[in-house]
Amino acid sequence: MSHLILHVFQHGALLSKERGFITCKADDQPVRRLPHGDIRAVIIAARGVTLTSHFLSAILEGDGIVLHCDEAYQPCGMTAPLARIVDTQAFLNQNAQPARLNARLWQEMLRGKTANQAHVLQSKNLRSAHLELALRTEEFDESNCARRYWQLYFPSIGWGGSKRDRKADSPPNQMLNYGYAVLAALCHRSLVIHGLSPLLGVQHKPRYRAHPLVYDLMEPFRPAVDLMLAAFMVSPDVTMRAWCKHVGTQLRETRVRHGQYSLKLMDAIDASANSLARSYATKDAEAFWVPELAAA
Repeated sequence: MSHLILHVFQHGALLSKERGFITCKADDQPVRRLPHGDIRAVIIAARGVTLTSHFLSAILEGDGIVLHCDEAYQPCGMTAPLARIVDTQAFLNQNAQPARLNARLWQEMLRGKTANQAHVLQSKNLRSAHLELALRTEEFDESNCARRYWQLYFPSIGWGGSKRDRKADSPPNQMLNYGYAVLAALCHRSLVIHGLSPLLGVQHKPRYRAHPLVYDLMEPFRPAVDLMLAAFMVSPDVTMRAWCKHVGTQLRETRVRHGQYSLKLMDAIDASANSLARSYATKDAEAFWVPELAAA
């Protein structure tokens, strides 16, 4: 089965389900049809889009997720499947918030993120001695690693800034916001279908309108979005709409290393969430799998 991300850019479109297919109808546009079982996520970035109950139930029953964006292509809401408990012991162990296990899991998440950030820099023929040193130690300063990384990353993609600011209105920061939001939606979906509560984080704490475990799980995957943006910034059409399409394509096509093999990025998110559930079930951080951006 192929897994797709459906982007809706047509204003006034109608999304519905007809005979096993999700259909998208818009004025002066041919009807688009996709098998509903193939759709992993739907991203709505248009005004006046109508969603039928058949459409929503088909997407949610198929463990898909719907991400709603405002007119500036910035995500503002999400429709997700109901949470479920797949492994009772995993959920109970997660709910107990085991401090030692969570500390080890967080170290693995940060180590994976830093290794993948180093790979992003390598793709631009850059190295950071600070990141390389951090990867050789048991504990390291995440904020310093991030600061050094962004100081090298932004100039490498042709941007004058050197600081990551999710509230900034600069194009690269806005594009990263969008890419991370799509990534977060896919992580949220994977956690729910593998029986973990997004509200119980490994490191991030609960706060208003936030899902801590989503932010934890996506840490090692964030550099994948950075890598997508680095490639996108040299394209002839560097617009927000073009970036949205690029993210959808790359989430389907980008592969990450998994042992001797490689997985599509969307499947890797599922595999990582599943391994996190196994870690909680067995109380063993060794069961947790962290993705590597370098494909096999």
